[in-house]
Amino acid sequence: MRLGRTEKMMLEGRYGEACKRSLELIVAIAESYGRGELIKIKSAHVSGVSYKSIGDAGLEYLKDLAEGGAKVRVKTTMNPCGFDLDKPWLFDVDETFFKKQLEIIKSLEAMGVQPSLTCTPYYSDNKPRRGDHIAWAESSAVIYANSVIGAYTNRESGPSALAAAITGRAALAKDHTDERRPNVMVEVTAKIFDYSDWSLLGFVVGRLVPDEVPLIKVKGGAMGDKLKCLSAGLGTSSATSIFWTAEQDFQEPRDLKRIVVTNEDLKEVRDGWALTRRPTVIFIGCPHCSLREVKEIARSLKGRRVRRDVMFLILTSRSVYRKASELGLLEIFERAGAHLVKDACLAVSPKKLSRNDVVLTDSAKGAYYAETMTNATIALGGRRACLEEALGI
Repeated sequence: MRLGRTEKMMLEGRYGEACKRSLELIVAIAESYGRGELIKIKSAHVSGVSYKSIGDAGLEYLKDLAEGGAKVRVKTTMNPCGFDLDKPWLFDVDETFFKKQLEIIKSLEAMGVQPSLTCTPYYSDNKPRRGDHIAWAESSAVIYANSVIGAYTNRESGPSALAAAITGRAALAKDHTDERRPNVMVEVTAKIFDYSDWSLLGFVVGRLVPDEVPLIKVKGGAMGDKLKCLSAGLGTSSATSIFWTAEQDFQEPRDLKRIVVTNEDLKEVRDGWALTRRPTVIFIGCPHCSLREVKEIARSLKGRRVRRDVMFLILTSRSVYRKASELGLLEIFERAGAHLVKDACLAVSPKKLSRNDVVLTDSAKGAYYAETMTNATIALGGRRACLEEALGI
């Protein structure tokens, strides 16, 4: 390992035992990559925040770090937990779960981690600049940061992202270099319109090329929120940390393997999540909705009323929730009987869903994890379909 003076001092314990242990983890990861080098980072984003995900062992690990004086050296944000901290009753949270969830968040806060509680830190105040080296966990955020923003990050785990935050260092790997070029061309002939289509496209591409870096060609291209949905779908079904688009400025290799994604490819997956009976839970916001999306949904709900026999959840970040409140949008959701919620991810929620429940979402990632982690029947539909089902249209 090639270590600088500060890094050697960290390993000697001069910056505290927690920092020493954290750098030992980063060094071990760097050695496994075979490059023998670390890189300084400008920000971190930590996953593994929900008590449902990490349990008592994870809680004790975080408490041990915090009580040992661990402090982050760079801007660091945290992923969602399993419920809105101000509306726990919506998520069937019992007293024990609530108490331990707060302990997790307080331990992270004690280390200097900002309680952003979102999977879209780039919509808040943790948006890297193009060319920044960062250490992010949360697969959709990693892919978005690398592919859309142009930052450099490995696909970190929760512990490695936190260790990187504490030391300000990450293991040098291909994702921190310009070696991360595409090695497969994906030509999309399928018609892509809705947010759900972009999410499903990412999921299908990931299943077709799970271990490769795709160059995705879609007629008309996409921006912002739609690329966020594409990132989430791709991160769910593949191990990649980046995709490229035809609009990006680089010389396309001539010898790329080529595959085609058709309407039939998307239909095959969509049919597996077809809606067969009325949903009891509908959720939008996997990944968390941007302010633009929240405004769009509010316009669709204004002056209308959600069916009484369905729970309609729109998930977003604390920062977007605050802006929506300032714009008076919360009143629209409340009058409609819908719930704009923050802090939460249903994939790691204690919410009790039975075999009698039908969950409808516009997110392939949300559908995949809901199917994996609940007994409910899962359905995938476009955003318009979600709204129409919620309103009983």
